[in-house]
Amino acid sequence: MSAEEPDQRLMRVSHADRDRMVEILRDAAADGRLDTDELEERVERALTARTFADLEPLTEGLPVAAPTPAPVPRPAGADDVVRWQAAGQRFRREGAWTVPEVIELGVIGGSARLDYTLARLPEGGRSTLRLAASGSRVRLIVPPGVGVDLSGVIATGGRIRDHTSRHAAPGTPVTHVIVVTGTTFGGSLRVEVSRAT
Repeated sequence: MSAEEPDQRLMRVSHADRDRMVEILRDAAADGRLDTDELEERVERALTARTFADLEPLTEGLPVAAPTPAPVPRPAGADDVVRWQAAGQRFRREGAWTVPEVIELGVIGGSARLDYTLARLPEGGRSTLRLAASGSRVRLIVPPGVGVDLSGVIATGGRIRDHTSRHAAPGTPVTHVIVVTGTTFGGSLRVEVSRAT
């Protein structure tokens, strides 16, 4: 669990969660798994539970789990963000890797190569690469039908070269666009068409 994710066990329980726990305990007693004293003690703890962590120990020794928090719904338009950092080394993604909706790539020195030739692209026809590069060589390799939008990149003292347009076959429909944003200081950003088609 990352520092950005709250501990789900510390979420507050609802009346329905407490009632479900009591139901589990009563079923266990009916099956002969709890005696009367155990049932009363655990039911009392269930009714006064504040968090899901309070409910967890109440199923100890029983073949059933305590109620858990419902999954937090993903906000509409939320992105699947993956963050990669590289410093003074060669960073590569190639082969049949899965492309997230949003990649945040930080590169200091060294180089980064993202080869989309065999990659599994996200649905929706669009993905984003947020770049923060300093003194690095960044290379994107894309297959025919995948476009790259570099209009959101701010370059200081470096070079940006897009070789896709001059190698694109006429009439090839663009089915996916990689939108590149962010900054590059020194170094280079190069986009080229894959040779393996």
